[in-house]
Amino acid sequence: MIADRKKRTGIGVVMMAILAAGIYLYSQYNPENYLFFPKCPVYALTGYKCPGCGSQRAFYNLFHGNFDTAFMYNPLMILLIPYLLFGIYLEYMTDRNSFRIVYLRNLFFGKWAVLILAAIILLYTIFRNILF
Repeated sequence: MIADRKKRTGIGVVMMAILAAGIYLYSQYNPENYLFFPKCPVYALTGYKCPGCGSQRAFYNLFHGNFDTAFMYNPLMILLIPYLLFGIYLEYMTDRNSFRIVYLRNLFFGKWAVLILAAIILLYTIFRNILF
């Protein structure tokens, strides 16, 4: 029990450090002007945009308060941020064995939720490449 709590705390600390480093990096350096930001290999090879294309520029604009520009670069990523934050909250900030938390985790992150999310990402990718 104590080892599990220490492990969760350690994972949380590492995640927060990675998040802080990412926020610093994207708040200081524009991905359009620096060569060390990786380019999308799917787009480079196929010419089609993957679901993550534009995420770097979207994060940069999001951190600078340009929400409309961030949404323009990758709307799906912007819409999924609250969903991901909710998942992190359920995993690390709550009593994991509570009936309500288990129910919410199964509802929002269970098998059907993953299938629905995969379908949304697939449809987004198709429409993104057809419309733009």
